[in-house]
Amino acid sequence: MTNYFYDDKGNIKESLLTDKAKSLAESFINPKQPADRWQRNPKLTSAQLRKFHIEAKELEERVKNLENPDEDFPKLRPLVKMLKSKVAYACPNTGRDRKVPEEFRKYIEEMVENINDRKDFMAFALCFEAVVGFFYGQGGR
Repeated sequence: MTNYFYDDKGNIKESLLTDKAKSLAESFINPKQPADRWQRNPKLTSAQLRKFHIEAKELEERVKNLENPDEDFPKLRPLVKMLKSKVAYACPNTGRDRKVPEEFRKYIEEMVENINDRKDFMAFALCFEAVVGFFYGQGGR
């Protein structure tokens, strides 16, 4: 059962909770600046990170409280997928009104795109928690 979150033995890929999480957190703190001086790629603020993390944690609670989590997850899946539209709003293509860096938008989009069931969502929640920890551990403000 190899997929985005799991290795061939069905375990969450350790790198998503360690090396990759740390690297991502660093890229949110020190995002690459575009060559076009009219574009803007801001650092991720703790307020913006908290906003998305709180949303993910609220969804996680809703998933945990489902009567039949595996059967009922499809009812909440559209709300999970909506995280992509919310991060798109916070990081428009124009770049002038960005509230979050492009790196964060790509991270959320990639993770959410790979959520297919309850187990994937729970892995995403754990991975996001690791990124948040590294963000603050690396000096994110």
